[in-house]
Amino acid sequence: MARAKFGLQLHPRLGYTDYVRRCCRGGHGMKTTVERLPDHPARVVLEVEVEPERVEQAVDRVYRRVVRDLRIPGFRKGRAPRKIVEMYLGKDALLQEAIEELVPAAYREAAKQAEIDPVSRAQIDIIDFGEGKPLTFKAEVDVKPEVTLGEYKGLAVEKHIRKVTDADVERVLERIRQNNARLETADKEAVEEGDYAVIDFDGYIDGEPFRGGAGRGELVEVTPEAFVPGFAQQLIGMKPGEEREVTVTFPEDARDDLAGKEATFSVRLQEIKVRVVPELDDELAKTAGDFETLEELRADARRRLEEAAAEDAASELEARIIERVTDAAAVDIPEVMIEQEIEQMIQEFRVNLAASGWRLEDYLEVNKMTEEQLAEEFRPGAERRVKSDLVLEAIARAENLDVTEEEVDERMRLVLGPGRDEKELAELMADEDRREVSRLNLLRLKAVRWLIDNADVTEVEYEPEEAAEEEAAAGDEGAAETAPKAAAEAAGGDEEAAAADADAGEAAPADETGKA
Repeated sequence: MARAKFGLQLHPRLGYTDYVRRCCRGGHGMKTTVERLPDHPARVVLEVEVEPERVEQAVDRVYRRVVRDLRIPGFRKGRAPRKIVEMYLGKDALLQEAIEELVPAAYREAAKQAEIDPVSRAQIDIIDFGEGKPLTFKAEVDVKPEVTLGEYKGLAVEKHIRKVTDADVERVLERIRQNNARLETADKEAVEEGDYAVIDFDGYIDGEPFRGGAGRGELVEVTPEAFVPGFAQQLIGMKPGEEREVTVTFPEDARDDLAGKEATFSVRLQEIKVRVVPELDDELAKTAGDFETLEELRADARRRLEEAAAEDAASELEARIIERVTDAAAVDIPEVMIEQEIEQMIQEFRVNLAASGWRLEDYLEVNKMTEEQLAEEFRPGAERRVKSDLVLEAIARAENLDVTEEEVDERMRLVLGPGRDEKELAELMADEDRREVSRLNLLRLKAVRWLIDNADVTEVEYEPEEAAEEEAAAGDEGAAETAPKAAAEAAGGDEEAAAADADAGEAAPADETGKA
């Protein structure tokens, strides 16, 4: 039969073994020879020979499937003998279909026998097959490269823990005060900047009303940019019941029928409201959460800030150690792995943009970039991510770390479970590619934990410089301010993301979340 070529994808597996040429005979009626290409260290060629008996079994399976729907004159549907079907369709047709089914299965089995870690689509070259003959084919594929580990045991590393100060706690309490402020009708003669005006208004462009140009009982904060820029400032000095004409020009980024146009508004002031911030006392503590006293609220704010600081310190320690072992190792990464990582990073970026109401195409247009240029920007990060993953996997192998099927199940339930019924969850958990992704992520996580457990860690407490405190305050306050109302906000992290660890870096078809 003629030679044939096609591509086949096998998901990466654990357990890469160094070899130049190796022959391994496995069960299931096949033998495999493995050759590592000298000019491409991370590429191998598998030569696979499937015994005639197994080929014949595959042909028979094809016949049994095909005959069910076949109508041949003189025979009932699905009852024609195989020889008749071969005469009717041609022997080569059954054999060809059997080969197309057999090659992917044989390739996967051969890759498993050879203990290789494919990272690209295999190029299959069918050498020979025929009636009564073995099936012979070659598969050329990129594999995970060798990693030469540097120093990774007993690393001396500092764990930087941010000291939570009284000023940090007071900033959180002040933010809680501001968040619990309320608007009250003011007993004052006229509107001042910073007040809130309750107004009725009717707007006109060229003497004609326009869509969205009228309102009743609308609350407008009297600041320069409120409503339409410049509108609210013209309310300063108005008294309740007073009417006034206000003229503004809509900005160029307003909707198309308003952009750049001048509008005149007839405005009537109903009342003036002011923002009243509560006192920092026991009553505020009761309003803000399940607290009886201000001191309980203050203690809770400190505790949550300290928890957030501890989690930040742990994350920074992990990043510091991963950086150390990654820098110390040497590995020649196949280009295909970098390209796959870049594709994944672009997909992640696309999803993040969509969450903010943007399309990737719009982002590229605004920034005058092509997707190719964006890919080049992502390349250094992709190279770093791939190298770190490979190094952590190599450390896991060197230290005989392993992941059980029970651990994989538990992780997949944690990541995949929310929002899915048991049937859908079971189908996803049975997907071997997804299981492999979870297995790899757990293995890397175990490697990081091993590195930390075996490192010489010195804890260093520090106080941020005053200039940096104000910059960091918003994040700290945002984490802790809602603590009285909702648990775990102070950590500043997302439980799903924490559970998923490094899952964001996987290829979409094998994403643990079950989303392509």
